[in-house]
Amino acid sequence: MPTKWHFFSGTFILPVLLSVWMQAVSALSIQLIPQYPAVGQSVTLSVTGINGNLRQFSWYKGPNSNAEYQILSYIQSVNPPQTNGSQYFSRASGLPNASLLISDLVITDRGNYTVIVQTDRGSQQESLNLTVYIPVTKPVVRANSSLVKENDTVTLTCETENAERIVWGRSNDRLPSDITLSNDNRNLTFSSIKRSDSGDYYCEAENVINKIKSDIYTLTVNYGPENLIITGPNGIESYFNMTVGTSLSLNCSAVSFPPPTYHWKHNEIDLRKYDSILTLDLSLKENGNYTCTASNSKTNITVATSVVVIVYDRTLTPDPPGPSGEKIGIIIGIVVAIIVVALIAALIYLFVIQKARQKNSNKKNKTTNVSVTPSSGNGHADQNGTENEIQYSSVNFTARPGRQPPSQAEHEIQYSSVNVSGRPARKPPAQPNDDSIVYSELRLS
Repeated sequence: MPTKWHFFSGTFILPVLLSVWMQAVSALSIQLIPQYPAVGQSVTLSVTGINGNLRQFSWYKGPNSNAEYQILSYIQSVNPPQTNGSQYFSRASGLPNASLLISDLVITDRGNYTVIVQTDRGSQQESLNLTVYIPVTKPVVRANSSLVKENDTVTLTCETENAERIVWGRSNDRLPSDITLSNDNRNLTFSSIKRSDSGDYYCEAENVINKIKSDIYTLTVNYGPENLIITGPNGIESYFNMTVGTSLSLNCSAVSFPPPTYHWKHNEIDLRKYDSILTLDLSLKENGNYTCTASNSKTNITVATSVVVIVYDRTLTPDPPGPSGEKIGIIIGIVVAIIVVALIAALIYLFVIQKARQKNSNKKNKTTNVSVTPSSGNGHADQNGTENEIQYSSVNFTARPGRQPPSQAEHEIQYSSVNVSGRPARKPPAQPNDDSIVYSELRLS
């Protein structure tokens, strides 16, 4: 008996499980065709998994399946099969397979849709939230300034709508490494733009339904002029020696964008020449300084440089002269040399004259005579029997007459000294037992 109960219980459970499995497999569902419907397109809310033979169905738009939210009901056995509800709109229509077709989608078609299906096996219900997408508009790249100069801060903006993602590109090149992007990638910024950043840029905007690229935006970085030079037939020279009757072409060039305008002057006189090349048919009046000025109207930068053109006539000057600056340098050198030679000659002359004077002075000193003549006193003895002092009546130089020294009454030795050399006079030894003797000494050295 227990065995028999086991058999019947298994026979009962198996169909139940099979029914549950079939219901799970055939569960009602709604699929969107296309998957991402967009404004202006049509979408089908396709119903699948109907269990049994379809008899009727109803569609609702709203939070539930109350009658107030009914769009339509569809009974296949009735003619016409469709009946419109309170939420009906003309772009909606029911299909025989219980699907709902909405054409020419608009944003207000978004929302929650519910279907209830009646079959010979019962009722099924399913809901779906419809999202209506808006295609991204074609992006446009714009810069924050119409005039971009080197070292400026420049921002490019990708202007578009409904984009979920924006990417930037550069035609035939990579994006510069030093750019910065905003959080949504709409803005691309150069903090200090360089001339190498010039190029063709674009942005691409996309969402789940479409992707579209902007037109090319050509970013132009203006710079210069710089490195201005003037070249002649033989390249860069500071001056040109030319003969009368020849021609000379001077080419002025600079690094700049846009290309600069040029302006020529001759000795600060406006030549009204605005080309980069100046051609001269040379005569003596073409001598002088030629200045080229380069200007950039975008950057407002102006630079200038000059060269010297020396024109000479071979019939008058066979050898080409140097530039005026070189002539001045030569003249200054000659003048300096003359002054130096004159100073050396003056020093030599003064030295010779000084030596000659010293030599003559020495000769005169050697020929000078000194005579000492004793006085005519006869050495009378005084009453003590002592001889009177010996006196010298004069000291005569050959150059001028001597002077009479005064007589001495006292018995003493007196010295009279003339020291020419500046050395102290030597004192003669004392004479014992003699009356005072007056010495006169003249030392010539």
